[in-house]
Amino acid sequence: MSANTAADALAYTVIIPAYKAAATLGTALDSVFAQQRPAAAVIVIDDGSPDGEAIAAVVAGFDGRVTLIRQHNQGPAAARNHGVRTATTPWIAFLDADDSWLPEKMARQLALAGEDRVGLIHGQARDEREPLPAALDLDRLWTRNRICTSMVVVRKAAFDAAGGFDEDPALIGAEDYNLWLRLAADGWDVRAAQGRIGNYTPAAGSITSQIERCAAAEIYNARKLGTALGFEPARIEAKVLAIRTDFGRHLLHARDLPAARRMLWAPLRRRPRPAVVQLWCATFVPPALLDLRRKLRSRRPAR
Repeated sequence: MSANTAADALAYTVIIPAYKAAATLGTALDSVFAQQRPAAAVIVIDDGSPDGEAIAAVVAGFDGRVTLIRQHNQGPAAARNHGVRTATTPWIAFLDADDSWLPEKMARQLALAGEDRVGLIHGQARDEREPLPAALDLDRLWTRNRICTSMVVVRKAAFDAAGGFDEDPALIGAEDYNLWLRLAADGWDVRAAQGRIGNYTPAAGSITSQIERCAAAEIYNARKLGTALGFEPARIEAKVLAIRTDFGRHLLHARDLPAARRMLWAPLRRRPRPAVVQLWCATFVPPALLDLRRKLRSRRPAR
């Protein structure tokens, strides 16, 4: 294989959905054009955003290097699908308009793309104590999702074969996890570049900050996809309880104690493990005491 042929096989298009994103889009695009391994194409999809003219102005500032597509508001899944349909490269890199990449991100990920069955490559968007598993299969991914959409590179052939993102409105907030699971179920290898390769910085009011809505989408996804994959009802229900426990923890951290209690009620009633009982009891503690405990824990020296 010639050098040019090898390079073509690893060519990639960047897909950036944009909704109320004019304030952060420039930073995201700057990080794309700072890549050690440049993109073949960069596409921004204005998903019927009220700041569409401002988004267009940001794109115009990149002197024709960015293609802008406009559509009526249909949600992030439809926006990404629209962008991928336009792309002609073998690989697709997703980036949300409020996140950004480190300069070596794409070079490090594409170094893992040589094997034909590699369908998805991801990596850390934050510094984390626990490293990402080098490889994931369906069982491991079903247990826990640590794939950040803005750090995903997917083989276009795998994406197309899976049918792209599910545009079901009830999945908004979990449409990405739904696709990762379907790719794994189709037998594609899921790999991870080690160490942080970008920055996850969701804007205030973004989908990921709407905890209860995301929890509902995750639960819907577990039931819809678990059934489609032929999982036993007990396995699906265990996943639902795990989701409710996890989001109950998030709501407790956000100090929405009534919502945390609502989220934790089913796990407490059906599977009252010590961790769930502890979280439930914490929802009755005055927020000032919870904040004091958090402050004291943050002052502990690292081990």
